[in-house]
Amino acid sequence: MNAARYDGGISSPRSGTAPRWVPPEAGEGWLIWAAIVDCLVSPLAGVALVAGALQYSLGEPVFAPAVIGLAVAVSFANHVLGTVLFRGSVGKLLFGLRVVRVTDGHRSGFWRAVGRWLLGFVLLGVMMLAQDGGGIGEAAGLRVIRRRDERR
Repeated sequence: MNAARYDGGISSPRSGTAPRWVPPEAGEGWLIWAAIVDCLVSPLAGVALVAGALQYSLGEPVFAPAVIGLAVAVSFANHVLGTVLFRGSVGKLLFGLRVVRVTDGHRSGFWRAVGRWLLGFVLLGVMMLAQDGGGIGEAAGLRVIRRRDERR
C-alpha cells in the first residue's frame, strides 16, 4: 500500500498512452502531524466564529450547538474545498502533503473529496480501534503524498 506504482487503470493497449506514475503514500509521521493540525483547526475556528463574529458567550444555550455546526462547516471547507482547490487541507499543506487520485495522481474531484470527508467521519473510529491509520483516502480512491515526491 505504501509503494509507488504504475497504474494501468488509465492506460490501455488501445489508447497507446503510457501508465502514469503515482507517488507513494506519505509516511505515517507526516500524516499524524497533519491530522493533529486539521483536528485543531475546525473546533478552534468554530469557537472563534461563535464567540467573535456571533458574539455568543459560553453560558448561552446556543453556544455549544453553534460551535459544533460551525466546526462541521469549517471541517467541510478545510477537507473538501481545500482538497479540490489546493490539493490538501490546512494541515496537509502545512507539512508539504497533497491529496491525489490513486489511479493517476491527478487532482481529486469534488464528489470524491466529499466521499473521503464522509468516510473519515465513519471510519475514523474503526481505524483508531484497529490501529491502522491508512485506508480512509484509499477507500475513496485518493492518496496523501508528499509534494516533493510528485515532482519525479
